[in-house]
Amino acid sequence: MTSINVLDLSESIKDALICASLDTVEDLLLYTPPGVSDDGASPRYKRHQPIQGSSSTSYDRLSNLTPDEITQVYDRAAMYIFETKVAFGTALDLLQDENWLSLGDPVLDMALGGHGIMTRGITEIAGESAVGKTQFCLQLCLTVQLPLKLGGLGGSAVWLSTEGKFPYKRLETMIEHFVDKYSRELPDQTAEEIRDNIYFDSLADQETQLHIFNYQLPILINDSFLPEDEQENQEDMELNSNSSDSGRDLRKKKPIKLIIIDSITNNFRSDLGAPGSTDAPGVQSQAPSFKSSILQRSADLCETGLRMRSLADQYGIAVVCVNQVTDVFQPELSFSSAPHLDPSSRQQDVSLFQSLNDPMRLKKPALGLVWENTINARVVLQRTRVPDPSSESSESAVGADITLQEPLRTLSVIFSPWAANDRGSDPRSSGHCQYKINDTGVVGI
Repeated sequence: MTSINVLDLSESIKDALICASLDTVEDLLLYTPPGVSDDGASPRYKRHQPIQGSSSTSYDRLSNLTPDEITQVYDRAAMYIFETKVAFGTALDLLQDENWLSLGDPVLDMALGGHGIMTRGITEIAGESAVGKTQFCLQLCLTVQLPLKLGGLGGSAVWLSTEGKFPYKRLETMIEHFVDKYSRELPDQTAEEIRDNIYFDSLADQETQLHIFNYQLPILINDSFLPEDEQENQEDMELNSNSSDSGRDLRKKKPIKLIIIDSITNNFRSDLGAPGSTDAPGVQSQAPSFKSSILQRSADLCETGLRMRSLADQYGIAVVCVNQVTDVFQPELSFSSAPHLDPSSRQQDVSLFQSLNDPMRLKKPALGLVWENTINARVVLQRTRVPDPSSESSESAVGADITLQEPLRTLSVIFSPWAANDRGSDPRSSGHCQYKINDTGVVGI
């Protein structure tokens, strides 16, 4: 909020605005004088209440100011907003302020438009079990700590888990290879520093999840952006509070630039009541009904998405949410009069995709349309096992084992504002790529 003291106005006018509880430039521009619209104050601005002891008539009509003075106030406020670009910016400003988070591999980055994941938004990574969703997130926790020139954001990461323990062992393996990979560009980077810039917290249930999103996470992010001198003061206080730690090496924390939620689906699914459940025959359960649970889940999804997008936009953070998938049941496909048609030609929902293990089975990211309208981008990961061509000679033998190749994994961009989405194109084109997982992490093919 910007105080009205920054405006070139007389003290009498400023005092009148303060008495009317219009003490910030934002409140002033949101307030519509009743004379402009109607004889009553607009219901939209009921949050502006006069301070104690002031007259409601004076507040509603700003009777202490003449029409010329009111016009002058609004002109000065609008000019200040325009000159300082407090409330808006040009397209060039937005482009220059935008940063991208690399996935750590040029092939993967090219599939996502050439740069990686965009900040100031929510990117969803969806897929079946064992496709590598957690592997992608671990790799992002490492690349976010790289400087801008190497595709990172020069920041730290927050990992919020709803599905159990943090994969420490896998992270240690990836950190070892990560340090070796960038040993020439970043000779001072250590594994201990990398670990120290990855925060972790567990979201046991929906209530805990909303509390962390609304209170703990904003405080943690805000503190990570404190100026260096304030960080040093806090470190000195920590040292003085415990003399036994005086020899401890306190590393300066990086600002938080990445939030990972693994997964956004788990708590919403587990807290959803079953339809028609009762405690005893003829007795309705005291638990919320299935319909009310669905409505509450939608409200919680909107609140979670709004909070994440607000933090992402305010601090320039990349938010990555892991999502599970669900089967899509469409009986009309089974009784189609034209079974020779490709099932993909009947897909009207862009979020539907075929299971690579069974092309006739359709999958869809969970949480429905409410969540789909909340996120900015959706990336789907798939995998399948294909027979090894070298084992064809053994297929003629009854009961012979068929050798399986390494799982074939595919990344597809379903929708995003920065990457192509040509779903019928070659998997090697923009918006698609194949990848594998090894000791170093996720590698594009």
